[in-house]
Amino acid sequence: MTPDVNVLVAAFRPDHPHHRSARAWLDDAVIQAANGRVSLMLLGTVVTGFLRITTHPKIFRETDPLQDVSDFIDSLLSCPGVQFQPQGATWPHLRQVCLAQQATGNLITDAWIAATVMQSGETLCTFDRDFSQLLPTAQLLLLKP
Repeated sequence: MTPDVNVLVAAFRPDHPHHRSARAWLDDAVIQAANGRVSLMLLGTVVTGFLRITTHPKIFRETDPLQDVSDFIDSLLSCPGVQFQPQGATWPHLRQVCLAQQATGNLITDAWIAATVMQSGETLCTFDRDFSQLLPTAQLLLLKP
């Protein structure tokens, strides 16, 4: 399993409208990973997006301190079964997803995440319905807000 940016943001920020469902999923995924039932992979692209969004003053009136958001990622990575994947999809995989789905503009980052998920064999957990165009249903878990 791998969380999307929106799941990490919602799980981290108690004031987020989807906090409860995101936090419940993340807490369960960490327990499942610790028990060896699933792997929990944090993609480098997702982590950088999480850092960007939670510390951006145009997105949140009260931004989170960089130390706090970094500590959140560190706390996840300190859990057994949670891994960090700094690299993403290879160019052929990204190219294939972009061309197959005509992904342009804002969908490019989603295409990169989707290609990485497909290449790694993981399942993406997200609130973002755009991924239903980019990933096979077996590799997508859409959370309900």
